[in-house]
Amino acid sequence: MLDKFWETLGGELAKRWLDYLFSPAFLFWAGGLGLYVWQHGWDAVKIVWDGWASYQQATALLIAMILVFLSSLAMQTLQLPVIRLLEGYWPWPLNHFGSYIVSRNQKGFREQYKILRELKIKENSKSITKEEKDQISRLETWAHSNPVTEKDLLPTSMGNLLRARELASGRKYGLDSMVCWPRLWCLLPECLRNNLTTSRAALNMKAELWLWGLLFLVWMVFNPMVVFISLVWMFLAYRMALQTAEVYGDLVETAFDLHRLALYDALGWPRPKDSDEEKATGAQLTEFLWRGTIGGIIQYATHAIGGK
Repeated sequence: MLDKFWETLGGELAKRWLDYLFSPAFLFWAGGLGLYVWQHGWDAVKIVWDGWASYQQATALLIAMILVFLSSLAMQTLQLPVIRLLEGYWPWPLNHFGSYIVSRNQKGFREQYKILRELKIKENSKSITKEEKDQISRLETWAHSNPVTEKDLLPTSMGNLLRARELASGRKYGLDSMVCWPRLWCLLPECLRNNLTTSRAALNMKAELWLWGLLFLVWMVFNPMVVFISLVWMFLAYRMALQTAEVYGDLVETAFDLHRLALYDALGWPRPKDSDEEKATGAQLTEFLWRGTIGGIIQYATHAIGGK
């Protein structure tokens, strides 16, 4: 029984090591080593390697594995700050550049929504052409990936996409996603939670991959061509992160669409009677969860979880 236990544990540890060894950290260090060999020549490197004793070679390989492992662990702690950076929440003095980008994009933002509204009016009047229908489809896709109001714009596409999904629950139901999400998370079905966890982990990994691409610039000491490689690396990582963020954002919005009423039930609050009342009720619930204040006495609902 113990042999089977240690065999299973060894397999899990081996898998974890393989995950780290073939992570973006490995790509970073292997790329640096490859550029070093490129500059100094394979023969010179081989002479040094062959001159080492077996235990020295084994020690060098062990140190390399530990370096990849520890650097990968260290970079995982930076995943959230990198995502915030990719969203456009930039520190001083970059925040001034971000404000400039937002102000520059606001005019185009207003024009896009104006065109969309005009085309929707034509669609409702049944006087729209096929080309205009295709344009509506493109504009609605664009609108889904951007906030409704220009004051909520961020300087990056990822920031606008995720902010649009974060604000959707407040716009539709009066529920602030930042306040309600930790409570709602515990009430979600396992299938949705697993999908959210997987999607968020993928987004974190893409953000880490982008950061490794940025750090790859340090190898310019070996070859100036590294600048081009790094820029391509960062661009591709950002595009992948953008696609993953779209899936993650849609899942977050889906959680509110399908399970927001479970939050009322769990707290014993009466469900909103209709869509007209829901936004005001949701705002009141958000206020209570955030500050613990309510406008009056709440009569707990009998259909709450644990109720009769």
